[in-house]
Amino acid sequence: MKNSTIKGFFIFSAALGAIIFFLFTQKVIESIREQQKQKVDLWVKSLNLLIELDNPQEISFIFNEIVTVIDFPVILTDAEMNPSSVRNIKIDSSRGEAFIRDFLEKKRLELNAQYEPVAVKLDTLVLQYVHYGDSDLVVMLRIAPILSSLAAGVFILIAYYSFSVIRRNEQSNLWVALSKETAHQLGTPISSLMGWIELLKTASDNPEKQAQIIFEMQTDLKRLNRVATRFSKIGSKVSLKEENVGEVIASMFNYYRSRIPQMGKNIELIFNDAPDVLVPINRELFEWVIENIVKNGIDAIQGKVGTISATLFTEGHFAIIDISDTGKGIEGKYKKEIFKAGFTTKSRGWGLGLSLAKRIIEDYHKGKLMLKHSEVGKGTTFRIKLPLLHQAKRRTSETYEQSKN
Repeated sequence: MKNSTIKGFFIFSAALGAIIFFLFTQKVIESIREQQKQKVDLWVKSLNLLIELDNPQEISFIFNEIVTVIDFPVILTDAEMNPSSVRNIKIDSSRGEAFIRDFLEKKRLELNAQYEPVAVKLDTLVLQYVHYGDSDLVVMLRIAPILSSLAAGVFILIAYYSFSVIRRNEQSNLWVALSKETAHQLGTPISSLMGWIELLKTASDNPEKQAQIIFEMQTDLKRLNRVATRFSKIGSKVSLKEENVGEVIASMFNYYRSRIPQMGKNIELIFNDAPDVLVPINRELFEWVIENIVKNGIDAIQGKVGTISATLFTEGHFAIIDISDTGKGIEGKYKKEIFKAGFTTKSRGWGLGLSLAKRIIEDYHKGKLMLKHSEVGKGTTFRIKLPLLHQAKRRTSETYEQSKN
């Protein structure tokens, strides 16, 4: 998943959560305000009843029950708007009478802005007004969406900053890893050239040996050029050409046969070829895949003696390549990690070889690269599965149709 997709998901989730919370609190506020209105209406009816009845004690219990459950601010005034009683409003009794009168007047106007005052009448004559407003709970619920939006905004900023830092670190690590991988790729032909130069010095009187050494040096120079070509193609659109896969694998095995002795090892390279298996590939990139797997096999063989073998065959519409080594094998806990960029168990590795190989096979060739089998102390087998020519054309067509849709 791309970083931009993850960022978008977090932003969308935070925004959706804020909207849902806002709508929920609005619903709760409406419910509480309706309950407040009903309580005031009931209180006014009780006041009307108190005025009409000769014996108000008969409803005193009901009235007291209504008044005591009121949890919102209320000011009861006469017809001329002079306060007669208040409830749930804090008044500093130590202040003067004029201050309290002004304070209650401002509070009354504030309550009137929230709700229309309810009149207490005797027939058509207005005797009192009930002024009321929102409770502390409603006020807090009104603030809650603002606070949640701020929290969501802070969360989004933290998430964005975190992903930006992670992305910068990933890019930095990737550049370092690519630099190391470049040096690693150049290392084999450069060390070989240095070895050939030393041999060339000792073959001044042997023209035939000189010719063989010059041929090998030319091979290493061509390989240096291929390394540069490989890196230039990563991330670019590559063209596939029908190639004899067996011939490509054989050429890579032949290249390493003459160079493994310089590594101080005696490793036998065996290739069980199948005749004329034609597959659309990009040769430079496919050679890189074979090279990475062979190099891993060479490094995995801890002793000086071992075997690396490759078997090529067809199965249905696919060409199958199994590459095995007799190295130390891969521990079970690492089997799911080996294709991740940056994962390595080597002290000098940077964990890009198999990651790049998998991308080359699956992204550029529409095939599969998988760990077929590995056993600690016995060796490892990787499998490459590539679509044959007609199957590759069909997959390319399907990919194009999906991109249009």
